[in-house]
Amino acid sequence: MTIMKTHSELTLWQKKQASLLYYFSSMDYLKGLKFRLDALMGITDDTLKKSREEKRDQWLRSPQWGDRNTTENWANNAWGFLADFRQSVTRDIADRALSIYHVTGTYQCGRGMSEYSMLWTTPEEQEKFDAAFAEISRYAGNIDDTMDKTGGSNEWTDFGLTLEWTKQREHFPMLPKFRVWTDITAESGTLPPKTGVYVSVDDPHASLQFAWVGSPNGRLVDCTSFNDLGKTALAAVGRSRLWVDEKAMLDFVFANLSNPALSSDPFFKDPLVPKSVPSLVARNAFTSHPSQWCYVELLNGEFEPVEIETEHNSHEQHRFASGTTCHDNGFYFTPAQVDSRRRFERGDVFPDLGSTYGKVIWQWDAKQN
Repeated sequence: MTIMKTHSELTLWQKKQASLLYYFSSMDYLKGLKFRLDALMGITDDTLKKSREEKRDQWLRSPQWGDRNTTENWANNAWGFLADFRQSVTRDIADRALSIYHVTGTYQCGRGMSEYSMLWTTPEEQEKFDAAFAEISRYAGNIDDTMDKTGGSNEWTDFGLTLEWTKQREHFPMLPKFRVWTDITAESGTLPPKTGVYVSVDDPHASLQFAWVGSPNGRLVDCTSFNDLGKTALAAVGRSRLWVDEKAMLDFVFANLSNPALSSDPFFKDPLVPKSVPSLVARNAFTSHPSQWCYVELLNGEFEPVEIETEHNSHEQHRFASGTTCHDNGFYFTPAQVDSRRRFERGDVFPDLGSTYGKVIWQWDAKQN
């Protein structure tokens, strides 16, 4: 595969992605899953004990349903799924010490327990149990999205990582420092030469991914990146506001209502609800393709300040709709047309290319040569 661009330094957003992926693949994060599961099992043990002491089962047996809704039926069957889940996490922790990685057993546990009635609990007890397991599922989902390679492409999208950064950034008062090794490379579909995070060499919009050696499950998969709609959204909204600024995303959708990817979305609703607009765009903003990857090393014990992503720092202020006037000399491109890169001078009018993706946005090209 021809290398179009060699990465020597990550962008700010790529540093955030790398920070998240190393965090979700860490031993500490995995131990956090066990801690949450142990807490849930302790709460459940107390609830089972209370139900038995109160002899609730005598009111729950019936000629029609037999013991289906009883405490003992749940304890003899559903409890086993929690116990198996905990055992699998314990195994994962042991394997992690040997640099072996797994997806979690969260789905199997939840699916198994859902087959058994919890009518033996009070509404408040069940609500507490459901909330705790939902939190475990969300937490474990970050491990699963990092480790799951079965779909053939990276499970993490720019949308998912952006939302997760807003939830996890309190864990990063400082960003870890990274070194990109341009001579440690591998292609999609192959095992990496080293365990760790990898950045796409040929697609600057591709989400980073985690891969590991020693197991076919650790291979590098196809990158997940922006399609034309995603690139247009990035150019129109800007890196710092993409996915998180509901008003800016709503304005983008209103400007692109003629785009069939949006208007034909099965969840498209009129009137549009600002809260649902980012996910509406995200469902239609990504594609996947093979890529070449290079290794991103985490420099243990080295940190840097978390910069604020702003248009001023990233040149995202240099975005102009067709028909407007160029403010700064330089090269620009538009995601609305392939090979559109060209130089504009101050005072030039950005042309309309008749794109089917709505308003044409001309964006400053960071590579000014």
